[in-house]
Amino acid sequence: MKVSDGSKVKMHQSPACEVRDRLSLECSILLGEWLRCKDEAGVASKKDRSYASKLKQMKEAHRRLKAANERLSQHALREHGCW
Repeated sequence: MKVSDGSKVKMHQSPACEVRDRLSLECSILLGEWLRCKDEAGVASKKDRSYASKLKQMKEAHRRLKAANERLSQHALREHGCW
């Protein structure tokens, strides 16, 4: 890759890592779950009896997604020096 002064720099490439792959897969699965819950809560009527539980499920799925993303980021920083 070239930078603005015309010099070339090599991009950082992380080595293959099973843990990072597993954490990345977990994040993808949790993202799908959060989006599903978000859609269900979005189409539900606020007068619906299950609306509160759908919101609770959506918030819980979002909390799990954020935690998984944090674990992935920390692993990448700590183990591989990625940013």
